[in-house]
Amino acid sequence: MTNIQFTSSAEKYLAEPANMVLATIRKDGRPQLSPVWFIWQDNEFLISTTASTAKWKNLLRDPRCTGVVDAPAGRYISVTGIVEMWIENAPHEVTTKIVRKYKLGDEFEPYMETVRNDRPERGIIRLKPESIVTSGFD
Repeated sequence: MTNIQFTSSAEKYLAEPANMVLATIRKDGRPQLSPVWFIWQDNEFLISTTASTAKWKNLLRDPRCTGVVDAPAGRYISVTGIVEMWIENAPHEVTTKIVRKYKLGDEFEPYMETVRNDRPERGIIRLKPESIVTSGFD
């Protein structure tokens, strides 16, 4: 899908530090659900993970997925699409943007230190929406 348009309240919601629950397809066809951090940038969702996760392996085998970002008040954004994936090494530009959204103040640098030292390779998932459904936004 190209030219995705959100209301300003939906755009603000995607900038908040809410998790997306990402659904991928296991080898046996069952769904796998994973809460993930993300950023919304250039009409795409960017997600950082390690290449050892089940979601990464599932997406290598089958790039179709669905995600939902929801809130207790009933607002949600649901997205379905196909992913592109790559490995990101230092300086971890995408991962840094994502972590900056979720780790504030004194939490940011210690978390990034673990990324740089303990998990130097990060898998980046680019979810290009084919369809988006929203509810509860102006």
